[in-house]
Amino acid sequence: MINTHEQEKKQFIRLFQEQGLDRFDERFQVLDAFLQLDHHVTKADILRQLEKEGKLLDGDFVVSSMEHLCRFGFATKVEFDQEETLYEHRHIGVHHDHMICTKCGTILEFKDEVLEKQQKKIAQAYGFHMLQHRMEIYGLCAACMAKRQKLVPLHKARQGERLKVKQLDAGKKMHLRISSMGLKTGDEIEVVSNGFGGQVVIAAGDTRLVIGSGMAQKIWVEPVGASPDPHKNGTADISFGPETVRVLLCDMKAGQEGTIVRVSGESNLRRRLLEMGINRGTRVYVEKYAPLKDPIELVVKGYHISLRVEEAAHILLENVTTRDSRK
Repeated sequence: MINTHEQEKKQFIRLFQEQGLDRFDERFQVLDAFLQLDHHVTKADILRQLEKEGKLLDGDFVVSSMEHLCRFGFATKVEFDQEETLYEHRHIGVHHDHMICTKCGTILEFKDEVLEKQQKKIAQAYGFHMLQHRMEIYGLCAACMAKRQKLVPLHKARQGERLKVKQLDAGKKMHLRISSMGLKTGDEIEVVSNGFGGQVVIAAGDTRLVIGSGMAQKIWVEPVGASPDPHKNGTADISFGPETVRVLLCDMKAGQEGTIVRVSGESNLRRRLLEMGINRGTRVYVEKYAPLKDPIELVVKGYHISLRVEEAAHILLENVTTRDSRK
C-alpha cells in the first residue's frame, strides 16, 4: 500500500504540474493527508489530519482540491443516504461495492466475483454495454442487529425492512380498527416509509396501508429473512469470492495474526483506531485475552495495545496465520 501511495504521489506531481493548477504545494498536502486516512473520509476528517500535521487550510480549498483528485482518478466521491459527502481512495483496476448500515452509518466494502460475472451476464442479455456500475446495499449491520430486541414496535422499524406482525398490544376498539384495515398477527409486511408526520406506510401484500403513530406503537413486529449472525457458533469467517477468507479480529484466537483489510465503525471510533496504528495493510498479532475475554491484548507495529471486544468487531483481517512459538 505504501508503494502504491508513493506511485500516486509521483503521478499527482506530474499531472498537476502539467495542468498548471494553482497552490500546488498546498494541494499536495491535501493529497498526502487523504492518503494517510483509510476508506471513506469526510472533509472534516481531512482537515483534522492536516491540523494534526500543523497545516491549516481552508475547508473550501480542501473541497476544491478533492474535486481535482476525483477528476484525475485519485479519489472517488460517494454520497450515500447521509448529509456529508464522503471520499474514498480509487485504485486503478480495483472495484468493490458497499453495504451501508442505516442505523450506525457503518460502511462495509465487499467484492464477489460471482456477482460481478452475473451483472455482466445480465447486461449482455439485454444487449447493454456496461461501462461502470455501483452497488449499494442498505440495511442493518451485524452489530446493530445484535443490539436490537427481537420484537420492536412498528414505529421503530426502518424503511425497507420486511417484518412479521407478532402481537397487537391494543384494546378491543383498536384491535377492531387494525383488523378492519386487513392487518392481523402473522402477516408479513414491508415498511415503505417511516417518519413523515409520525406516520408509517407499510405494504401488506399488494396493499399500502398508512398507520398513525399511536397505532404503530401498538403493533409489535420482528424481522424476517435477516442475514445469519456472523458470530453464530463462534465463527465469523466471510467468503469474498472463491479464495479470500476474512475474519473479524474479535473472533481470532490468541497466537494468531493477520493483515487488516478494513476498519469500520462510527467516525470517532475509526479515527481513534487509526491513530493507534490500526489501519489497512498492517499486521496484527493477538497476544492474549483477559481472563473474562475482554479486553484483547494485541501487538501492532511492535507496540502492545488493548482493545475491547466490541471495538475489535469493527476490524476485518485476512491472511490469518498462527505463530506456534508464541502460544
